[in-house]
Amino acid sequence: MIQRHQSLWAATLIALMLPLATAPAALASPRSHAPGSRHDVEEAFRDLAKAQYEGTQAKAVTAADANLVSLGDRLLTAAQEWQQRGDSYRARETAKAAARVYEAARNLGEARSGQAYLSRSYYDAPFRVGRELSRTQAEMAYLGRENATARELFNRAQQLAQPASMTDPAPTTPNIANLATNRAAVQLLKASRHLLRAEQGF
Repeated sequence: MIQRHQSLWAATLIALMLPLATAPAALASPRSHAPGSRHDVEEAFRDLAKAQYEGTQAKAVTAADANLVSLGDRLLTAAQEWQQRGDSYRARETAKAAARVYEAARNLGEARSGQAYLSRSYYDAPFRVGRELSRTQAEMAYLGRENATARELFNRAQQLAQPASMTDPAPTTPNIANLATNRAAVQLLKASRHLLRAEQGF
């Protein structure tokens, strides 16, 4: 009798655990740390500091896109307000969006001036921007929510994007305007996704 009860208990335990083991990834908790945990707070402060740094860098470029710099400022303020309210996740995502917007503003200034320090991300941008457009569009469709700023950033990136083909001949000299403009588009698309996640709350 004892053995029978043990068998029934084991079977019940397995039945209870099975749905958790087979649940799709989309239902799993997307955050490994509890809201407001020390880790979240530290990460938020790091992202806020990075956004402030990128803002300083963007404002040092004379030809930087003024509208994007202004948007970066507003997003940074919003991120700081989320942090003050104790919502470290939204603070992080909004700060990340601000940093990306500042980077895009600086990149567009570089495109206009024709002067930039070309790191690998610039050379990759014309080949990445098409994938980033598709990914952002898919994420907006999946979440099913309309965030006006995220949509605005997506539309701007769509206008800026000049995707390259793998069959295009390699230029003999770097086209700084093209590389920097495509990098700006990539940054705006990443910012758009960060804003979607901030609104979603996970």
